[in-house]
Amino acid sequence: MDYSQLDDASLARDAARNTEAFTALYRRYVTPVYRYLYHRLGNVNDAEDLTAQVFMDALEGLVFYRERGNFSAWLFTIARRRLIDLYRQRPVDFLPDDLPDVSFDLQSIAEKNETQLRLSQLLHELDDERRELLQLRFAAGLDFSEIASLLHRTEGAVKMSLYRTLDWLKSNWEKKT
Repeated sequence: MDYSQLDDASLARDAARNTEAFTALYRRYVTPVYRYLYHRLGNVNDAEDLTAQVFMDALEGLVFYRERGNFSAWLFTIARRRLIDLYRQRPVDFLPDDLPDVSFDLQSIAEKNETQLRLSQLLHELDDERRELLQLRFAAGLDFSEIASLLHRTEGAVKMSLYRTLDWLKSNWEKKT
């Protein structure tokens, strides 16, 4: 059976009894979960460790999973809880201090560093809720309905909040230029 073609609900039902179904869910979500955690932590090792823990928790919790919203929201709830646990153990920065740079053109490097610094400053001005909204949408790649389910809000409220946050970033970006 080709599990990669099944929807999340079907896979989640089968995954508690069938490792191939769980593998399909893992392959579908490992990259978005990792990206989300990496963007929150800025550390490859911590993001990898937390991603592994999220999927271990998901595998153990599948017997309790009920299709009330959607699987991705349930999975990202686990990721958020793991992240909160890690934050409680030790606070971490939102963005990494050392972003890799593959360019050797000094002018490009300087412009890129200035842009990253400006963006980092603006992002630090946002509250945690708005930063997380951006990360769920752009780092994790979740759609509005998945974010709404995860945050227990309506899809319209999520869209409005995200667009207001983007408008705020844009207007403040333009003020600083």
